[in-house]
Amino acid sequence: MKMTPTHAADAAPPLGGEPQGQTALSSRLVVTGIWAAGLALLTVVLALTGLDYWSARQTMLQDSRVEAAIVADNIAAATMFGDARTTTEMLGALKSSPMMLSADVYDLQGQLLAHYGRDPGQPHPPTFAKTGMGGALERAGLQVLEIAQPVGIAGAPAGTLYVRKSMSAVYARLAIRFASALLIAGCTMAMAVAMVLRSRAAVRHAEHRLHALAHTDAVTGAGNRHAFNERLAAEIARAQTQGTRVALVYIDLDNFKTLNDTFGHAAGDGLLRQVARRLQSVVRGTDAISRLGGDEFAVILRLDMDEVGLNSYGHRIVATFRNPFVEVGQQLMLTCSAGIATFPGDAADMDSLLSNADTAMYRAKELGKNRCVRFEASMNQAVMRRQAIEHALRAALQQGEGLALHYQPLFSTKDHSVVGAEALLRWSHPELGHVSPLEAVMVAEECGLIAPLGYWVMRTACRDAARWQAGGPIRVSVNVSARQLGDPQFLERAMDILREEGLPAQQLEIELTETVLMENVEAGAHTLHRLSQLGIHLAIDDFGTGYSSLGYLRQLPVRRLKIDRSFIKDLPGQEHSRTIVTAIVALAHGLGLQITAEGVETPEQADYLVRQGCDVLQGYLFARPMPDAQLQALLQGAPRV
Repeated sequence: MKMTPTHAADAAPPLGGEPQGQTALSSRLVVTGIWAAGLALLTVVLALTGLDYWSARQTMLQDSRVEAAIVADNIAAATMFGDARTTTEMLGALKSSPMMLSADVYDLQGQLLAHYGRDPGQPHPPTFAKTGMGGALERAGLQVLEIAQPVGIAGAPAGTLYVRKSMSAVYARLAIRFASALLIAGCTMAMAVAMVLRSRAAVRHAEHRLHALAHTDAVTGAGNRHAFNERLAAEIARAQTQGTRVALVYIDLDNFKTLNDTFGHAAGDGLLRQVARRLQSVVRGTDAISRLGGDEFAVILRLDMDEVGLNSYGHRIVATFRNPFVEVGQQLMLTCSAGIATFPGDAADMDSLLSNADTAMYRAKELGKNRCVRFEASMNQAVMRRQAIEHALRAALQQGEGLALHYQPLFSTKDHSVVGAEALLRWSHPELGHVSPLEAVMVAEECGLIAPLGYWVMRTACRDAARWQAGGPIRVSVNVSARQLGDPQFLERAMDILREEGLPAQQLEIELTETVLMENVEAGAHTLHRLSQLGIHLAIDDFGTGYSSLGYLRQLPVRRLKIDRSFIKDLPGQEHSRTIVTAIVALAHGLGLQITAEGVETPEQADYLVRQGCDVLQGYLFARPMPDAQLQALLQGAPRV
C-alpha cells in the first residue's frame, strides 16, 4: 500500500481535541485579567499615596503655623525694642527643628533685624519685600513651605517673622509609605497571581477531564459519537479547503448480540475493548477510531492512497478478526462487516458520507458478513427500494391489500394422503411488482414490522385452515420469527386468533428455526410449553443448518424436525448428504419425533427418503405452493388422514 508521509504541520488533530484558538483566547483573558487587577491595585496605591501626601502637607502646614506663632510670641519683646542680638539668639533655638531651613525677623519698616539659617552660606532676603510674600501669610511649594507670622505685643505690631521649612521629610515619609504599600501590593498581587494560576491549572485540568469524558467511550477508551462527529466534520472541512479526500470505514460486529446475551454484558464489554485494541493495531497513527454505540465502530482516515490501497486497508481491518478472542476463559469467534465510502467521491457532505458507508456495511452483511464492501452508487437504489417496500408493507398491513398466502401441501409417506400445508407469504404490489417473501421478511425485520406481519400470516392461515376441516382434520404450518416469539403477548394473541377464527389448537403447527430457538431458548421456553399444553404443535424448520446445541430437543416440546432442502437436493447420489439425512432421521425417531423432508423434487429423492423412514414429504414433486381455493380443490379429491 502506497502512503504519503504526513508532515508535522499537517498532522491530524486529536480525536475530539479542544480547539487551539479557544485555548489561546482563554490564556489571553487570564493574562488580561491579571494585568487589570495589577493596574487597579497600583491605582489604589497611588490614590492612597496622594491622599497621604495631602494629609501630611496639611498637618505640616498646621504645625508650622503653631510653631511660628510660638516663636513670634517669644521674640516679640526683643523685636519691639530692636534687640537684634537677643532675637538672633532666640532664633538659634530653631536648629532643633530638622525641617527648618531659615527664620528671619523684619522690623516694622521691613528691614532685616535677625536671621537664622541652617546653611550659613544660603542667601536670605535683606528686606521683607524681597521674600515675595506680599500680603500672604503662607505659601506652600513643592520643596519649601513659607510662613509670614506677624510679631507684636498686646495688639501692637513689632515686626514680621518669615519662616522657610523644607518638605523633604514629608517626601521621605511618603516614599517609605509608598514603598511599603507598593511592596504589600506586590506581594498581594503575587499571591493573587499564584492563586489564579493555580486555580486556572485546576480548572484547565477539570476542563480537559470533562472534555475527555465527553469525547471518549467509557467502555473501549476510543472516541465516542460526539468525538466522531467533530473529527469527521473537521476532516471534511480540511478536505474542502485543501482539495484532498476523506474515507470512512463503518464497522458492525457480526452476531455480537448473541455472544453478549450468552456470556453476559461484562464479557461483551471485554470483547468490545479487545476489538478496539485490535483496530488500533491495524490502522495508522493519523486515523481516528470511534465507537458509535452498541457493536458499531468507525474509522476516519485521510485518503492518501489509491482504490487498491483503500480496499486492502478495509480487508486488513476485517482480517484482524480471524484469530479468536479470549474472554471469560473461553475462545470466542467474532467477525465484522465493514463498508467504505469516500468524500467527495461518494458523498457531498457529512451526512451522505455516513449514510453511504452504512449502506455499504449492510451490503456486506447481505453478502454473508465477515467482509468489507466498497460503496457503489447502485447501492442507493437498493436503499430506495427497501424504503419503498417498507412504506408499501405498512400500508398493506393497515389496509389488508396485496398480501396473500399460498399453501404447499405435505404428504404422508405411508398412504400419500395430505396431512397438512405450510403457509407461504406472497405479495404483489402495483408499483413494486411481485416482492419475494425473502425480501419482504428482511425489510420487515429491519423496520420492526415482522411481528405485525407474523400475526397477519397466522390469522389468515388459521382462517383458511378452519374451512379445510370440513373434509377432515388437516394441519396448517406457520413460521414464527424471533421477534414475534419474544413478544410478551404472543401466547395470548395466538390463542385469541385460534378462538376468533374457529381453528382447533391441534391443527396449528408453529415452525421455528434453530437460530430463533437459540435466541429465545430461555425467554420462550415457558411460552412454547404452554402452547404445547394447549395442543399446538411445534416443529424445527431448516434443521441441521443452525449453530446450536441439541439440548433444546430435550428441553422444548418439539414434535417434528424438518430436514433442510440443502441436504435433500444432492440425494441420493451424494454420500455426505445421505449420511446427514440418515443421522437426522435416526435422531428424530430416537427422540420420538416425526421427520419431514422439504424440497423433494425427484422420484429418486422421494424413494430414498421413504426407505430411510421419513414420515412426511414436501416439495415440487408432489405440489407447488398454491392459493387457498386451489388447495381446497386438491383436498376435495385427495385422501386425508
